[in-house]
Amino acid sequence: MNHWNGKTWYAYGTSMTSISQGKYVPIVEELSGLKVVNKGIPGGCLTPDGFGKGNNKLAVMNMDDGKQNADLITLEVLPNESGNHGDVYDTDDESFCGCLNQCIRYLQENTKAQIVLIVMILSNNIEPEKKIKRELTGLEFAELAERVGHLNGVPVINIFTEGGFGYARVKAKDYQKDNIHLNDLGGKNMGEFVWSKLKDIPLWYGGETT
Repeated sequence: MNHWNGKTWYAYGTSMTSISQGKYVPIVEELSGLKVVNKGIPGGCLTPDGFGKGNNKLAVMNMDDGKQNADLITLEVLPNESGNHGDVYDTDDESFCGCLNQCIRYLQENTKAQIVLIVMILSNNIEPEKKIKRELTGLEFAELAERVGHLNGVPVINIFTEGGFGYARVKAKDYQKDNIHLNDLGGKNMGEFVWSKLKDIPLWYGGETT
């Protein structure tokens, strides 16, 4: 039995989730039967000094878009953030961890949806042992995001560490059309992976259970 079939999914995130470039989202939608409301923002980020100047945080932390009726809310993170990563316990307005903690807790307080954190891949042209602009390796940054999810008790789908998009595979760009964005084949692989995890995440019941 597929408990997600016919349910409403609000998908927040970066261009990797967006209608224009989020190649994995239609795959998950098709496999799951979910009805997606795609809120991904190209260039989106949580931090105020990141690429999108905190536009994703603003999108998440308001109730004007109908998310109160969502059954599933995913928050995809990692690309486009500033160098201020912070600490897992931070709740400030400047650091990545602080903003992520705020967003997850806002969704928990204001919706009855199942909330899932999606940790996205980063550029395919950086060796995994190299530090990125945040003075962390990509692995360290992905693990930091996952720890924030664990701190708040939400399921985490870590594409960075488990999705198969390792540097040795993706540097040839067979699955991506540039340094990060997926082509159709990459979207197929990523969507299948996300669904393999999502199908085992239960609904969250906030009232009636029938």
